[in-house]
Amino acid sequence: MKHIILGTAGHVDHGKTSLVRALTGVNTDRLKEEAARGITIELGFAPFDLPNGQRVGIVDVPGHEKFIKNMLAGATGVDFVLFVIAADEGVMPQTREHMDILRLLGVERGIVVLTKIDMVDDEWLELVRDDIIEYLKETPLSEAPIIEVSSVTEAGIPKLLDTIGELCEQITERPSTGICRLAVDRVFVMTGFGTVVTGTLWGGSIKQGDTLELHPVAKRARVRSLQVHGETRDAAYAGERVAVCLTGVEKSLAERGGWLSTPDALVKNSRIDIRLELLPDAPELKHHARLHVHHGTDEVLARVKLLDRDMLKPGETCFAQLELETPLTALPGDRVVLRFYSPVFTIGGGTILDAAAARYKRKMKDDAISRLEALYSGDPKKMILTSAEKEGVALKLNQIASIMQMSEDEVKKLVSEMVEENTLISFGDGYYFPAASAEKLIEKLSAWLLDYFKRQPMRFGATKKEAAQQNFPKMDQKQYTAFFKHLETFDNFAQDETTIRPADWTPILTDSQKRMIESIREMYTKSPFSPPLWSEVVSELNIPTKDLGEYLQWFLRGGELVRIYEDVMYTSDAIAEAESILRKNSKDGGFTLAEARDLLGTSRKYAQQIGEFFDLTKKTYWDRERHLWYE
Repeated sequence: MKHIILGTAGHVDHGKTSLVRALTGVNTDRLKEEAARGITIELGFAPFDLPNGQRVGIVDVPGHEKFIKNMLAGATGVDFVLFVIAADEGVMPQTREHMDILRLLGVERGIVVLTKIDMVDDEWLELVRDDIIEYLKETPLSEAPIIEVSSVTEAGIPKLLDTIGELCEQITERPSTGICRLAVDRVFVMTGFGTVVTGTLWGGSIKQGDTLELHPVAKRARVRSLQVHGETRDAAYAGERVAVCLTGVEKSLAERGGWLSTPDALVKNSRIDIRLELLPDAPELKHHARLHVHHGTDEVLARVKLLDRDMLKPGETCFAQLELETPLTALPGDRVVLRFYSPVFTIGGGTILDAAAARYKRKMKDDAISRLEALYSGDPKKMILTSAEKEGVALKLNQIASIMQMSEDEVKKLVSEMVEENTLISFGDGYYFPAASAEKLIEKLSAWLLDYFKRQPMRFGATKKEAAQQNFPKMDQKQYTAFFKHLETFDNFAQDETTIRPADWTPILTDSQKRMIESIREMYTKSPFSPPLWSEVVSELNIPTKDLGEYLQWFLRGGELVRIYEDVMYTSDAIAEAESILRKNSKDGGFTLAEARDLLGTSRKYAQQIGEFFDLTKKTYWDRERHLWYE
């Protein structure tokens, strides 16, 4: 069975709550103040079953302009709407604002319910109906059925139920796979049980025993129990109204406007990029204007930065960035509604394109707009490429799935197609990267290496760590290791475990450098098993401080010297010869320090250094008496 949420909308005192009571038998005005004033203030909720067995959850929203924030919280996440207009008053100011909000939230399905028909005569009813039809022409509900009802006499209620059932059949069920997100609109405590949060489950599913994350505090909590419309359940699914009892979290940490989600799925961000739409009857919007931003059940203040203009005219759209005064936990594709700072009224809205945007720079305007156009296109392949380019790192399938809000199976299919099309490449180890960006990185790395060796011509290679930090700083070690592995397929690079260089590179030495290298070599080869300390070599040959690193790198990177301790080095030939001698003359599979000393013709100190080096490189192990060969 589908999980469907139906919302009400319309001007104050047009009969929304009475209509819900006529449909469900439930009075959703639960507060004393609501009963006293005869208006809805807080959100109300009620389930009802259609004749065909389909269960529908109703969210009853307030109509008064003072409580429009609560209306926004309720309208977010509904599948379709009962748009209520009273026959005795017709279209009123909040009728228009509620319609604007529904359009900005992307709610395009609904039924227009003409209430209170028992209070007017036929002639008046016909005039109001004609006025409503004219008003609806420029709205998302231009094709919606208009049902005339009386909540007092229940005239038209059976027809309304049939029409709701027909509309439910047209609705596609929300997927219950992927990230779980519940928009919290109410918080209370059940004594002896825990903190309870309620809201509409936007996506995914929740099961008893799950560990979820409560935002904005990013506190993890365990699901103790679940209820859907008062019925205890083991699991709840996208499109349902859910009450979740949590353990491990205090009521003070939960708040309306927050989220309950899959752990690590949501991150607070202070900047979001949107496709902004200004309503036709809104005032002009200036660059850097202060606004109220409504997202889900949350409301924050922000400054708007128009990316390609200083002023947005009524009815126009553009790309914009919202600099939030309080961070939001949003995802791409979410809708926001924008209201003027003061006086407060709805002026527009937008679709979030980048929920973790970088600071907007005017000089990068064209690049920013091109990137947002790709995200706005809705083409998943373009969106994957654009998101990956923006992240600047190699991504794995699960990361792409999280960014795209798709299942891993869907992403796997897309990625395979993109690799086949050569728009995305595999670095190995499960990492993927845009092909065009990889080409630019390779060009950048090549240029950097040429400059590197111009400045340091003695070097055999540049360290991969330094090359990564300078050329792709956002990549972590696993990612840049995968990238260097990808470069092994290119003929213009040569690599070893720790360094990289152009394939045709050989170090360049001056005559004086050649003489100094020969002098250092002589000092180490004179007594191969009793070598001098590096500091002694530096002192005796009077090597300038500025050149110390270059000469040391020459011998170590070239493999001619092997470092055992910080200041202790042997020639690689000496190490190889020592291993050969000691293996050949080993007794009982190993050697003592005294035996090594005598066989190598050195002192105990140097024998110990060589033995410990073999232990360190896993050729031998020490049993407190002898160094024993592993083989």
